[in-house]
Amino acid sequence: MEASQRSKGAEDTTCTPLAHPLRVRILEIVNEQPMSPVQFVNAGFAPEYENKQQALSFCSYHFRALEKAGCIEIVETRQKRGATEHIYGGRSRVFFSDAEFEQLPSQQRQGLSRTSWQGLVARTDGAIRTGTFDARADRHLTWRAMELDERGWKEMTGRLAQCFEDLEQIRKDAADRLAGSGDEVIPTTMALLGYESPPRPALS
Repeated sequence: MEASQRSKGAEDTTCTPLAHPLRVRILEIVNEQPMSPVQFVNAGFAPEYENKQQALSFCSYHFRALEKAGCIEIVETRQKRGATEHIYGGRSRVFFSDAEFEQLPSQQRQGLSRTSWQGLVARTDGAIRTGTFDARADRHLTWRAMELDERGWKEMTGRLAQCFEDLEQIRKDAADRLAGSGDEVIPTTMALLGYESPPRPALS
């Protein structure tokens, strides 16, 4: 849904740039591999159109919309037959240490959180649409609203940090085993979230 089509008084959300399903697909793909609209169409990711030029025009529009929203960025340009091909990459695959993240201005932290969240939404949506999300009955999806004091907050973030370290070791160990075993690779997405929520709205 474009901004002009939203009801009066409606506010943008972090997922507003992903309102069109093709944008979700584009973000899902370019977060994994930088790609131009031409490459996107040639790879068969575009909707079916009467001709390739129509498909390219449609996809290019949505690539530019995602770039304008700050979800993707141009990472390379190539000259081809007198035209410039723009290669786009996702902006969510950036990692900072705790100390580095704390030193960033608040506005920059918010921007990084936004693009990381949009990337996760796109990847999860793709898994749900294709059926891989629920392909395994032991897949994990949990969340819970809580009320914590300062000590509880520190304990929660500490456990999440330790959990990530454990999972990162699991990833490295699996990579070492796969390098020599020839076993099936299971593409996997892992996410950890823990954040301060807005206050509860007061009931009249």
